[in-house]
Amino acid sequence: MRVAVTGASGHVGTNLCRMLIEKGYQVRALIHNDASGLSGLPLELIKGDVLKSNDLIALCKGCETVFNLAACISLRIKDEKCSRINTESCLNLIKAARDEGVKRIIHFSSIHAFIQEPLDQQLNESRQLAIDSSEAYEHSKAVGQKIMTEASHNGPEIIILNPTSIIGPNDFKPSLVGNALIRFYKGKNPCLIPGGYNWVDVRDVCEAAINAVEARRPGECYLLGGCWKDLRTIATEIEKLGGHRAPRIILPFWLASVGAVFLNLHSTITRTVPLYTHVSLMTLKNSHRNISSEKATSELGFKPRPFIETLTETITWYRDNGKI
Repeated sequence: MRVAVTGASGHVGTNLCRMLIEKGYQVRALIHNDASGLSGLPLELIKGDVLKSNDLIALCKGCETVFNLAACISLRIKDEKCSRINTESCLNLIKAARDEGVKRIIHFSSIHAFIQEPLDQQLNESRQLAIDSSEAYEHSKAVGQKIMTEASHNGPEIIILNPTSIIGPNDFKPSLVGNALIRFYKGKNPCLIPGGYNWVDVRDVCEAAINAVEARRPGECYLLGGCWKDLRTIATEIEKLGGHRAPRIILPFWLASVGAVFLNLHSTITRTVPLYTHVSLMTLKNSHRNISSEKATSELGFKPRPFIETLTETITWYRDNGKI
């Protein structure tokens, strides 16, 4: 089977392409800029843009399934680029897939496509989408998921995946989360922020995505979560793996919020990614601790591995590949 992958050079994409090739698929990968993470792999590369219809038509031609990984992750409340990429690209891909006879799209959404509150009740696929969110990333992923769900009624068949925060090996760029882990290892975080998140291994997410090719219920969405860990635990475990001593100071949220203002100003001036923003701070503070992946386990064979195993192999990969 020939399959296509958008966002193939990202963290999930480089892992997914490797796994698809190992399982015997012929892979065509859409690359926007850097393709170094796919170097030497036996696949077809197409340089293009998910916002350009002709590029997506070329990608879809002759393919039975498309894995849609292309997305813009934003740590800012307002971000027009994020909103455009995460929604308009969905419309473009659906049209190209229909024109070229693609049978199925595996669309990567996010846990943040769903309304997170109430935090004291289990979060599963029955939650309403965060269409009314004021944050660019949440809103755009919710709208993109809505577009994909509605399109599935008229073809092609569409399966939607909603992973939590992804970590793991083959993180060549590295990702935003990967950079955070590297900063902990190198001791570049002078203090900690309260809160944590649900972390899932990239390889487990990719395995579920490949299993979704044969899923029996198109139009469904699936939460892919691992386990919740706070930043103190992560920093301490990284220290045990040979990293810098974990920060002993934990800032209260009010003080971290003040710091976010200056960090954002500095990042704007220097054109760098801030250590954290108001959005990421609130995400850590209000992250859901009770996320159910039972549906994905039952229907996609999703089996998240232990967090410590993932973290150990991630740090080892960074070390072996000169990232730390």
